[in-house]
Amino acid sequence: MHFISKEALNLKKQITNFSKLRNLVFCALMVAMYIIVSFFDISITQTIEIRLGFIIIAAAGMLGGPIMGLSVGALGDVVKMLITGGKGSSFFFGFTVTYALMGFLFGLVFYKSKVTIARAIAASVCEFAISIFFNTWNLSILFGSPYKALFFSRLPKSATMLVVNAFLLFIIMRALQTAFRQNQIAIES
Repeated sequence: MHFISKEALNLKKQITNFSKLRNLVFCALMVAMYIIVSFFDISITQTIEIRLGFIIIAAAGMLGGPIMGLSVGALGDVVKMLITGGKGSSFFFGFTVTYALMGFLFGLVFYKSKVTIARAIAASVCEFAISIFFNTWNLSILFGSPYKALFFSRLPKSATMLVVNAFLLFIIMRALQTAFRQNQIAIES
């Protein structure tokens, strides 16, 4: 059994299929869902926040592949900033890159593959690594704070969310995959 499906690695085919109207509409729907879910983000401090938008990005990666996940991650961040005005914070392109990377990795893990606990843990580890390393670096640049101090202040929350996110990803992605399969809904690939 291969952990990453052959279809997830066929990026050329995914890029070609991305131009199909059905896939573009699905991408737009996922971006809209990402924006809606972002209204429920919970700010703990200026640099620590609990966000659930990663679930929508994971769903896009699972249903449309790494290219769709990448697109929803990047577009979701940019459009959310345009619509919400950043909820008082400024736009920083580094976060757009990290959400795109997260979507790409979710697509590699979940696309055309059965949702398993191992895949949910792998996806959660990807989210954890991006959050604790890259997003901490982005926050360090954005606020001019020392990276090390931000890293250690964000570590307890990120470590806790690693477990919570693995559980959420397993339950939600499994349910979504089952619902799409039972209703014979497929993204063109």
